[in-house]
This record gives sequence, C-alpha cells and structure tokens, in this order.
Amino acid sequence: MNDKLKIWNALEKTNPAHTKPARSDYGKMITTIDAMHQIKNMTAAFGPVGKGWSYDVKYHYTEKLVFAEVKIRYCLQGEWYSYGPVCSLSPLGYVKGNKKGQLDEEAPKKAMTDALTKAFSHIGLNADIFLGKFDNNKYVQEVTEHFKQNSVGATTGSVPNNGMVNNNRQVSR
Repeated sequence: MNDKLKIWNALEKTNPAHTKPARSDYGKMITTIDAMHQIKNMTAAFGPVGKGWSYDVKYHYTEKLVFAEVKIRYCLQGEWYSYGPVCSLSPLGYVKGNKKGQLDEEAPKKAMTDALTKAFSHIGLNADIFLGKFDNNKYVQEVTEHFKQNSVGATTGSVPNNGMVNNNRQVSR
C-alpha cells in the first residue's frame, strides 16, 4: 500500500448504516453521514478528541447567514498535522416548516457540522461518498457486506481495525 494514502485508505469506507438519503437545496438526492459517527471514527483512528485529534471553529455572522471556518488537526507518531480552514454557511432564519424570519438556533451547529464533514473528507474520512461510490448500488451492497463481516470484535463505524491507533500521541500546546 502506498504510504501516502495510508490514512485515506484506512478512513475512506463508510458504513451505510450511518448514512441516509436527503434532498439537497438544489433538488439532487445526496447521501448524508451521521456526524457523531464521523467523530467516533476520528477517535477510533487517532484517539480521543483533544489528545489524538482536534478542531477549531471560527464563526462569522452577517444579517442572514452564519459562516463556520473549521480547521482540523490530528496526531501521528507524536507529530501534529492540520488541514483547513474549510468554510460552510447556514441561513440564520428558518425557511421551511416554521414562521418566516424566526431565528434558527441550530444554524451555527449546522454550518460547523457541514464544514467538519468537508474537512474530514479531505483526509479521506467517508471519501467513498464524496467520490460518488454511493451512487452505485453494487458498491453499497459490497460495503454493507464488508461491515457485516468485520463487525465482530471490530470498532463499529468506518474505520474498523485499521491499525492507525496512535499510541505515541503528544498533546499539542
């Protein structure tokens, strides 16, 4: 295996049990990933948040939007690496289902989660979704079977027994 792709290859497969279809704002059907499983998978790969990996978020507000800039960091063999910032946005007001103009208290969290997902994808986490592989039913069946076969004694999620557990972590200051 190419060492330059070691992290990517260990993180790229997504357990379909942690996804769901959704319609994008543009009407296209997309596959979404459960954010807590992404955090769990980062923890399985690098160790606890704050020790083996971390993230920083900066928020910027306009009258109608909140922007979240996310930078992720992860530690391998005692050395810290970073990626970002990655930016995402969310409207501050509800548009569907509630009174027009009502404040969406979840908007900052939505923007942060979206930016985290995109940043994670750049190091390979759940890359199969972003590469369009989940548009292929045969691939989804194969990866579903992969996770069924590897679920006994393995870490559930996208990174079972990937051999990346980082025992040489050092907390960055």
